[in-house]
Amino acid sequence: MLNVLNLDTDTGRARDPGGVNTAHIGQVADYVSALSVIELSSCERDMLRAHAMAPGREISGLKLARTVGHFGARIGNKKYGRLARKISAAAGLPMCDTDVSDYLAAIFTLAEGMPSEGEDWNWVMHETVADALKEARII
Repeated sequence: MLNVLNLDTDTGRARDPGGVNTAHIGQVADYVSALSVIELSSCERDMLRAHAMAPGREISGLKLARTVGHFGARIGNKKYGRLARKISAAAGLPMCDTDVSDYLAAIFTLAEGMPSEGEDWNWVMHETVADALKEARII
């Protein structure tokens, strides 16, 4: 599920060895900077904490929804996608170039994703995001 990443020497951003553009994945400093300027609701903090603290940093949209008192994978992914869009905009990161919905594409800024049952997805948080959450004292 996780891509093996290296750095693009021109941009300093991560890319996979196959040459796929991963400019949407920030460095720790990008995420720390974004987290210092945006306002996070308690629900958004709870979602980030739940994701970062999940075994292997892997969580489903359904579990994200339950974290904030909602039911259904779609609502979990939509709420997380809105949060990811807010973080990526503040970090100056481009949207992931993918053919999924906008809210799912935004989540790729925070995590690698794979579709699972029904409308659900499994998300593995990028290590740089987890490190930034530690540095920003969110986890």
